[in-house]
Parts: sequence; C-alpha cells; structure tokens
Amino acid sequence: MPIEANRRKKTIRSGIASGARSRPETIKQKSKSASAGSKGQRNSSIITPEQKNYFSVRRSRSDNSISPKNIFSSDSRTNESQERSEQIRKSILIVFSLVLSLVIGISIGSRDRESIVDSAIDLLSENAPSELSRQVLERAAIEGALKASGDQWANYFPSSAIATLEERNSNVLTGIGVTLKKSRSGAIEIVQVVSGTTAERAGLLSGDQIIEVNETDVQGASLTTVGALIRGEIGRELRLRVLRESEKIKFVVATERVNLKTVEGSQIDNGIAYLAISNFANGTAEEATRAISSLDSRNGVILDLRNNPGGLIEEAVRVGEIFIGNGLITSYKVSGDERVFNVRNGNPILSPLVVMINRGTSSAAELLAAAIQDRNRGVVIGERSYGKGSVQDFITLEDGSRIELTVALYLTPSGRTIEGVGVTPDLVVKSGDLNLKALQILGGLSELNQPAKK
Repeated sequence: MPIEANRRKKTIRSGIASGARSRPETIKQKSKSASAGSKGQRNSSIITPEQKNYFSVRRSRSDNSISPKNIFSSDSRTNESQERSEQIRKSILIVFSLVLSLVIGISIGSRDRESIVDSAIDLLSENAPSELSRQVLERAAIEGALKASGDQWANYFPSSAIATLEERNSNVLTGIGVTLKKSRSGAIEIVQVVSGTTAERAGLLSGDQIIEVNETDVQGASLTTVGALIRGEIGRELRLRVLRESEKIKFVVATERVNLKTVEGSQIDNGIAYLAISNFANGTAEEATRAISSLDSRNGVILDLRNNPGGLIEEAVRVGEIFIGNGLITSYKVSGDERVFNVRNGNPILSPLVVMINRGTSSAAELLAAAIQDRNRGVVIGERSYGKGSVQDFITLEDGSRIELTVALYLTPSGRTIEGVGVTPDLVVKSGDLNLKALQILGGLSELNQPAKK
C-alpha cells in the first residue's frame, strides 16, 4: 500500500516528532476526493461495564454542539486558504532570514565585516568577571533570534543534541517516559505519561508543566533544551518541579530505557474494534495494521486520537490508508509548488468509523482526523483539537547544528487549514460520554448499511 509521494532532500516534520524524509509530489491540479463507502452489520448500542475499561476517560471542556457541514468548500474558498498559507509562509521566511543573518554573523553587503552579535559576544567574553563559554552565548543568541522571529514552532538543535533529535522518531529512548510539547504560552507541558515508566510511578500527569529540572529554571526554555535535560544515562536521578493547575509540586524521577508502544488495540464488543494511537513514530502504521488485523471490526472501528501530539506525517498518512483507501490525505505549498500526500490501497477497511479527538489532539493526528472528516469516511466526535497544522523544515549550520523553522501550512483534502483553528468535531461530546456515544453511532451506522428488507 504505497503512498504516492516523491522524496524531498530536506526533512519535513509535523508535530513533536521530526527528522523523517517526506515523500511529496508536485501536481498541477489536486485530485478530487472520493468518499469511501462503509459496510457493517447491526450492532447493539448498549455498553457493558466491561466495555468501559477499554476507554481512557479524561476530563475535558465541552464546546457548543454544531451540525455537520458540507465537507467540500467552494473553489474560491480553497484559493483564499492557499493564498493565506502562502502569505504566512513568505512572512515567516522573510523575518527569519533577516534575524538569522544577524545571528550567524553575515552582514548585509559584506561577508568580511564582523556582525553586531559577534562584537557583543566578544565584549561579554572579554569583560565578564568569570569565564564565559562562547558556545553557550552563541546558542543563546540563536534561540533569542528564533523567538524574535515570531515562529512559535522554531527550534535550535546544537550538534550535541542531534542524537536527541533523531531519538524523537524512534520507539526506544532513554528518559523518564513522558511526551512533551510546547504550549502556546511557551510552557513545556507533559502530553502523555507512558504506562509502566518511572514517570507514572512517580505520579506525573498529563497536563503538568515542567518549570524546573535539577534546580534549573526552565521557564521560557526551548522544547529541545528541556528534552535534553530529562534524558541521560540510565539510572540518573532527576529532581523536577512542575506546575499542576496553580500548585507547584516536586518529584524525584530516575531515567530508564523506555520502549514506546504507540498503538493499543482491543475488542470491545461483537464486531467492534478499538484502536488508540498515542503518537506517530517510526513503525506506528505497521503497529496499527497488525492490531486491526487481529481484531473483529466488521461492525465498526473506534479510532482514539485523544492526547495524540502528532509526530511523523508519513506514519499518520499510512494509518489513514488503512481506512480511506485511495486519494488525498493532506498537502502543502512551497514556492508555488504543491506537495501532496496520497494513499493507494485496493482493500481498505470499510466498516463504520468513529474518531475521538480532544484539545490534546495535535499536528499529524489532527490532519488525519480532518482527512477522515473531509472525505466523509467517518464521524469525528469529542472536542475541538489543538490547531497545529504547519510544516517545519531543517537547515543544517556549518558546525552540524540544525535550525527548525516553519515553511508552510498543511491543507486538508477540502483545502482548509487547521493552524490556530483546530478540527471541530462533527459532534461535540463530553469526555465522560464518549464511549457510549461512539457505540451508539456505530450501531446506527451499521443498521443503515444493512440491506433493505423486502
């Protein structure tokens, strides 16, 4: 089941995981999306106590209910979205180019003249009462420039942190067993606590904001910096201070080798399969394929993307291929060329599909939910998602360090953007009611797909 996309030289990422090579292709005209049919048998909408155990119910905020809308916007609306995406991309690139030129010492009009930043670093080094590391000062200057650019997703990875960068795409890492993201306020927030890890045993929770690591204040620090601080040799003790609601709490956690399993599959009813994906890393699509193949899904599938921070867009596209079959999943425009991610699967699962999302659903996970919604392949329920739909690219500097910056905005099959907006569910449902509502929807869809009685 190949994805129709050409390989790019530069690395594109979506969400917190990055570094994989994208496979986009250039097209002149976007293919029309074809809605996949769905088949199934009648299913009871009554939920048993045993079924409740398969759902992870979390507290969430409820939005006002809305009615499902037409999945395809007009051509003019699509053009407006694409023009807006291009304008934002150009603005970010212009600002970033100017700031980066200042930081790395390239003066406009003359490469030989020392930049103001270099002069300032020299003065600090020469006049400081104690010895200062030039490398530390240069890193601070680069991170400051990225912050000044206005690109909230920009990151700097010094050469010493490249291994950490590559680790983000792996299912095996050394740490305490948490997934992190940078919130819109700039705080480093725990998105997921991996089951069975030292983080879970210590009592850390999803939503905790890390404000201190080993007595070092990390408020305002980059995601890369905090991620590097909580990794290290196995058995290293970390003293964390987190902000939980308005309370500051201390934790002592030891680092360990963490084996991440990104997919959990369960049989929750006769003919109904439950598939929860925690994030999209290398091998997630293969995990999902194996899980769904081992379950009876003839009456429906519940795809749980709640608190999924995203990850590798290629893996999310391949998961979509399991259910959508053929057609467009997402696309973006760079320098006037449109890159698209198509799927081709001659034997997709056509059972009724319900997708669960919440405000912790971000990036690649949002794009998958939006594709399912736009193509009318399933019903999206829960609450509005986070709203991270931008494309990040990497630039390697002379010393081997890398800068990650936003270069474009993803578009859904209907041509809409989710950046700063998120995905609005077809049906707004409180988290405590999601399990029952999902079964009711699948039961109704299965009944509709039954052949008419003569």
